[in-house]
Amino acid sequence: MAAERQAWSSYGYVFGRRLQRLRTMRGLSQDRLAELADVSRNQISNLERNNNNGTSTSDPTMSMVYTLARALHVPPAALLPNVGGYVTDVCPDTADLAVEVVWPNDPTDTLAFDVDHLFFALPGDAPSFALPRGNSAAGQPTPDAGAEQ
Repeated sequence: MAAERQAWSSYGYVFGRRLQRLRTMRGLSQDRLAELADVSRNQISNLERNNNNGTSTSDPTMSMVYTLARALHVPPAALLPNVGGYVTDVCPDTADLAVEVVWPNDPTDTLAFDVDHLFFALPGDAPSFALPRGNSAAGQPTPDAGAEQ
């Protein structure tokens, strides 16, 4: 669990940087963004610094993300770090605010996890996927592939 919190810290850090960049891009002070979002200035400051009152990293709720996105007039994805990529141990930090999300974009994106992954995977393991119904390991249709259902 501690390793997950450490990994989340990098996502919280990038979230805070994106929030600050979007806020300053819009010409807003923390006070004014807080007014527009109907939250406290301290909440804005804590999110931008990735700090939860000095006790841990920030962990914004989904409603907070949407509230801030509305106040900034940006899609919620603009605030979220690495929104177009898979979650990794450490969040990639890019200065680019561009957001382009297309999902599913790979044939495996809509496949079920295979049995081994379902029952034996550990946190952080790369997923393995079940073959689509009607395909064998060699890519040949299985006997029931053409059967009516």
